[in-house]
Amino acid sequence: MTEKWQKMGGALSVLGEPSADANCQDGICRQEFEGGTIFVVRGNTVTVALRSQGHVGPQWFEVGGLKSGIGVPVTDEINTTEGSYQEFDSFDGKGITVRTWRALQGIIPIALGTDIGYRFNWLGGISVVGYPIGQASCGLKDKGCSQSFDTGTIFSSSTSAASLIKGGIKSKWVSTAAQNGILGYPIDQEECFGSTPSCLQSFQGGQIIWSKRTGATIVRGGIRSMYWNSGFMVGTLGLPLSDEKCNLRDKGCVQNFQNGQIAWSTKTGAKTLRGAIGSRYTSVGAQNSYLGYPTAEEQCGIPRGGCKQGFQGGTIIWSAASGARITRGAIGAAHTGAFAGWLGPEGYPLGDEICGLAQKGCYQQFQTGRYYWSPNTRTAVFVKNGIQSRWNQLGGVNGRMGYPIWNEVCANGYCEQQFQHGVVSWAAPGARPW
Repeated sequence: MTEKWQKMGGALSVLGEPSADANCQDGICRQEFEGGTIFVVRGNTVTVALRSQGHVGPQWFEVGGLKSGIGVPVTDEINTTEGSYQEFDSFDGKGITVRTWRALQGIIPIALGTDIGYRFNWLGGISVVGYPIGQASCGLKDKGCSQSFDTGTIFSSSTSAASLIKGGIKSKWVSTAAQNGILGYPIDQEECFGSTPSCLQSFQGGQIIWSKRTGATIVRGGIRSMYWNSGFMVGTLGLPLSDEKCNLRDKGCVQNFQNGQIAWSTKTGAKTLRGAIGSRYTSVGAQNSYLGYPTAEEQCGIPRGGCKQGFQGGTIIWSAASGARITRGAIGAAHTGAFAGWLGPEGYPLGDEICGLAQKGCYQQFQTGRYYWSPNTRTAVFVKNGIQSRWNQLGGVNGRMGYPIWNEVCANGYCEQQFQHGVVSWAAPGARPW
């Protein structure tokens, strides 16, 4: 004690002269001075509570000092440009309390023995989290408590770890009714990535992602799971541009991202849409169109360098040469069926299905020919090359031969194809019918 007093300036310091002898009781030693008290706690920690200088010490004396129940100072009062603070230990099992002071707020305590206090200390205390701007408040959902600081608010509950929430993420969370909304309590600290940066924080019911460019958005449920599988913030989809939009057709949801979209429904789950296929899907009305929701992820690397994606009502097929086209119904089934497959001679579709033909039929143009279908024939059949030319000369679907009912059969340079009302044949020069 004497050494501490002398280092502070002895009788000429703010402590002045001793006013009582040193005494020890219950493991705490102290000596009273004119301007405060010197304590020895925890065996060898020497601290001072000032009576007339500073802000925390004088208030401690004012409310009763050792009789106040606040405890014994275990640090000196520390001054910063914002204010000052000092730690006290009640030695009754409640732990240490940081008592902070600023001109506008006065004295505000932080109980380090609570979940909020532990998180405050773990994050770096006042130097990182800042000063409290209000006392801890409890009685929230799930026995929750919160305390606000300069940089944000720490929340804790019986169902979640204490976490600091701040900035744009906090504003977004509050706008969803905070812990009483769809997200519940935060369950982890905010994490930021990159030089921009982009930040995310996890909650009981999802995550909030924030960047300066896109603002704060929520990802959750099946869409969040698919987004995570795609690489999340550093994946191919990039950052979310909006919250999910739900209550769509079949109670589905969609969410837009920088490089695509995720669509979800109870029947199809969550699937990714992007690039030319995603654009084509949007152009026909997305989930509100005959295509419905995607049933599979985009599959690329199919023969001739293309991509395809299946939907409830059809398939979108893309290649650099043909663009993104839709196949559906009987023609779509024939194109992806056992005869054609993805290695078939018809190649990629060059346009969408066109209907309103004779007999209420439809056709679709492919790279090497056309598929034709009518309700009378009940099947889609491919017509190509010389037979297609000859059939067209005979009037096509409007002519006397009607619609094709069987695929072309060829041997030794001779081909023929069955139609509703006859057979159309074609032979290469010098070829003879079998």
